[in-house]
Amino acid sequence: MVLYRKLRMRSTKQRIRAPIQLIFLKRLSRSLENGYTLLSALETLTWDRYLREISNNIIFLLKSGKRLDQALDELGFHPIITTYLYFAKEYGELETSIIKCVELYEKRLEYTKRFTQILRYPTLLVVIFSFVFFFIQHSVLPNLLTLFQQNDSNGISIVISFISIFYYGFVLLLIACIIISFLWKHVQRKLPIIQQLKVLKIIPIYRNYLKLSTSFQFATHFGSLLRTGLSIKDVLKILSKQQKLPILAYYATNIINGLNQGQQVSILMEQFTFINPQLASIFHKNSNTESLVKDLSTYSTIITDELNQKIMKVITYIQPIFFSLLGIIIILIYLSLLLPMYEIIQTL
Repeated sequence: MVLYRKLRMRSTKQRIRAPIQLIFLKRLSRSLENGYTLLSALETLTWDRYLREISNNIIFLLKSGKRLDQALDELGFHPIITTYLYFAKEYGELETSIIKCVELYEKRLEYTKRFTQILRYPTLLVVIFSFVFFFIQHSVLPNLLTLFQQNDSNGISIVISFISIFYYGFVLLLIACIIISFLWKHVQRKLPIIQQLKVLKIIPIYRNYLKLSTSFQFATHFGSLLRTGLSIKDVLKILSKQQKLPILAYYATNIINGLNQGQQVSILMEQFTFINPQLASIFHKNSNTESLVKDLSTYSTIITDELNQKIMKVITYIQPIFFSLLGIIIILIYLSLLLPMYEIIQTL
């Protein structure tokens, strides 16, 4: 029976779709709000035939000694969810953490959906245009080139070469970005965190996003743990031992080492590449724990809004960039077809 359950969990891990994960979290949060314990809340979710198998698997893992974040991780839930629930066990606010998970994960799904919708039409255009361009380049343009070469001119050759370099360079760049992103996911796990940070530092757009994201994670989890009455050093120890957020763990370890040498938290944080200077200034001005918790909570809210704005800005820029590049290529092809004809007409 245990073996059968494990095999079922492996198959479940591969096919839990993102919307189902979101529905599960919403239903679980609602049950906890109604006063159910965690196990009782999970049992109520088994009444839903779409959530029955997931809930039964989680109940099985919890009774086997796993924590909720570990159970969800084994079933393939998104890292955003498992990370928040990992920290929930430290400050004992499971219901609040699940609500925060729902909020963040729902935003992620919304951005993913909009990103997919925006990319769908340009991607279709690129595919169709690739076939048309291939036909024009290998059928129409060579015939025009042969005809035009009889008039002792090489202008069309230059235009054709320029179009080919421009278009294939654009396509190869897209393919290279996709391949590099897949390779990085596999190589990243094997690299020490210091080497990872050096690589991430040189990626222009992503490093800005990572800086905001890391600052948000640090402010959110540090403030939540500090609110429970733990000292700053105890909070840093918890952050340094967790494995869900390796950058956060690395920074927390460095801060602990710096504190042992008599340095201030704010000065240490100013040296970190992926921590905003504003976050360091919050630690610099606050010596009172209550004020620090309040400021960290406010700062995490501000960072959330800033992250949302930047993501939406990037998404809205994607489609115009695609269309502009395709437009340039189409104009160049149009000119390459008309110019030789125009010159031939002039010679008549």
